Amino acid sequence: MIDVDSPQTNMSVKRELFEEAVSTNFDPQWGSAFWLRRAAERGIDGKRDLREIEDLKLLGVLTPEELASCSLDSFVPKSILANLSDYLLAQTGGTTGPGDWTLFTPSVFNELFVTPFIKAAAHTGFSRGLRWLFVGPGGPHIIARAARAIALATNSPEPFSIDFDPRWAKRLAPESFSRQRYISHLIEQCRHIFEMSEIGVLFITPPLAVALAQSLSMDQRLAIRGVHYGGMRLLPDTLARLQNEWFPNAVHLSGYGNTLLGCAPELSVAPGRTPVYFPHGQRVIYEALDDKMNPVGSGDRGRLCVTRLDPAFLLCNLLERDQTTLVDCPSDAPDGFNQPGLYDPRPVDSSTLPVVSNLY
Repeated sequence: MIDVDSPQTNMSVKRELFEEAVSTNFDPQWGSAFWLRRAAERGIDGKRDLREIEDLKLLGVLTPEELASCSLDSFVPKSILANLSDYLLAQTGGTTGPGDWTLFTPSVFNELFVTPFIKAAAHTGFSRGLRWLFVGPGGPHIIARAARAIALATNSPEPFSIDFDPRWAKRLAPESFSRQRYISHLIEQCRHIFEMSEIGVLFITPPLAVALAQSLSMDQRLAIRGVHYGGMRLLPDTLARLQNEWFPNAVHLSGYGNTLLGCAPELSVAPGRTPVYFPHGQRVIYEALDDKMNPVGSGDRGRLCVTRLDPAFLLCNLLERDQTTLVDCPSDAPDGFNQPGLYDPRPVDSSTLPVVSNLY
């Protein structure tokens, strides 16, 4: 396994990751059925033609709809399907339909979900050793495993957890009585935990953080020393109220990502900020594309396109539904943060997105 913080240069680490992913997924006998089929359709011999990372563009873009239509087994190389006992299996939340399945080795899981948070937490002074409450998806979702892993890695005990089913919540109209009942059900469980134990850290979505704050006593809110946000976009106005009014003693840190790609955390906890998220390492590569599917530069806004260099589950040029502005990585960023940051990533109206053929 490759150490993203080794003395190697960023490019040599990325190249090693690239070569491992290509050799595994494009092996004619033991490779990934999906990628071998895609290469054949485009007249590509993976081992011959994919020599540089830029050559992955020969495979075209991978749309969310195309990914959702394929089985897990078609993406996983046959050499890995033969022995899955060492892999973690997880499913995305399914924003617009059924979720996508993926898998990780334990080390890649730590690389994508745990290490980025631990380094960002140390950089920003996020609290350690306190009792956590995690309010989020369990079941097939990776985030509950990540919550447990990062809590333990910060010298905290096993977190309390409340299972929040995002798929059910999405079926409930925003202002409906049924939605309010579901939120009340979650908050009631949270309050019971607060009555039984002192909670020092929350891992929660922004809307639930607001609802929970309004139900807690001042002493309970002042005891919170860290809030980690995930699952939904964090609006600057909401963050300002949570920072200044509801949890004023806490370090507030959010992350951006999903089950397929890991988490890119913030590296700043300054008051009044608009969140900027920074990928860690070289395994997951973020780009932003214009309407003609050409990469944009720093300071320009574009649609996210992401590549995951993973032999067990290669994703090339996955076209995300979000748009963002790329910004330079700060000079004081911790080790391993060296890609451009994602300023204010947010979904765009699907009716405004360009129609994408399988041409890059």
